[in-house]
Amino acid sequence: MGLTRSVLRIIWYVFLYALVIWYTLTFSTTVAWFLFYSFTLLLLIAYLSSRHTPVISSIDWDKINNNEIVVSLTVQSKRGFPLLLSSVDLRLYKDNQQHRLHRSSFLARKVKATFEPIELSRGYHDHLTLTLDSSGLFGIFPRRLNYNIPIAVSIYPAVIQKSKRSELMRKLTQTLTPVLYSPLHEFYVKEIRSYQDRDAISSIDWKSSLRRGQWLVKDYDTLEESPFDLFFYGAVPTEFEFLLSVTYTLYKELTQNFKVNLHLIGDFDHHADIKYTQKHFLTIQPASNKEEASHILRRSLTVGRNHLIIMASDATTPSNLTEDPSVTILDEHALHFLKGG
Repeated sequence: MGLTRSVLRIIWYVFLYALVIWYTLTFSTTVAWFLFYSFTLLLLIAYLSSRHTPVISSIDWDKINNNEIVVSLTVQSKRGFPLLLSSVDLRLYKDNQQHRLHRSSFLARKVKATFEPIELSRGYHDHLTLTLDSSGLFGIFPRRLNYNIPIAVSIYPAVIQKSKRSELMRKLTQTLTPVLYSPLHEFYVKEIRSYQDRDAISSIDWKSSLRRGQWLVKDYDTLEESPFDLFFYGAVPTEFEFLLSVTYTLYKELTQNFKVNLHLIGDFDHHADIKYTQKHFLTIQPASNKEEASHILRRSLTVGRNHLIIMASDATTPSNLTEDPSVTILDEHALHFLKGG
């Protein structure tokens, strides 16, 4: 709409200028020529003011939660001179989102702008796109400039809120206890103590806590650590982000007290693969080749280890996987209670 008004304004000024030229040539008087030169000078100044190239400086961004950032910046002249633009229209883009700010700028040395929080998708983001629409004096001769605003933000999957996290660990106690403490490996309870803020929720001994009416934690004196593999099997897009969030939450919880071998199976760089580090939570996508993903899962199941697999219920899995006693599978149906509230 702003650009449309500018175009109409230009047409109007061109019409007036043509009228002034006709009047000057028809009635060649001193007043007519003065009017012609004055109008020409005003149009020239308006055009030159629109050629002014502003620069973006003092860029600052702040991550306010897991996936939102606030961006602030300053528009100013390259050499610190006052801006001759009548106004600037700023649009900050990311994916399909757009945040807009309109500021008057005539003779201002600096124009400061702070945008509303912009939500970022999971992944690594190194820049945002800024479009600056401006107009010269009298609101004519529009100009558009594009800038890349540098940022460095890693957006990991959302961590489940603490109350749901506690419920998750409580419900999984019966499942995780034999997985984390294999009977093949000797371990002893060193002490039972009160829960502290530095302790992970996964370390809470729920039976003792319910018996004594307070949260208690068991410290184990292990002679040998039980091997434990945590899998995310992203073979289909069904509930992909939700299940990835559950996997990330479990990984963050369990690694505070145990050595967890992470396995992320899905698409990386547009082909099925398996990755083993936390940073790959940023880039994993649903597997486009289900058969290849199933093959990767099958060859990744190590004999002698316990496996906890987070996966969608309709994902293709290797045969007899559910009959393997070393494999525990959690799908969206088993985890439905995390979606409430």
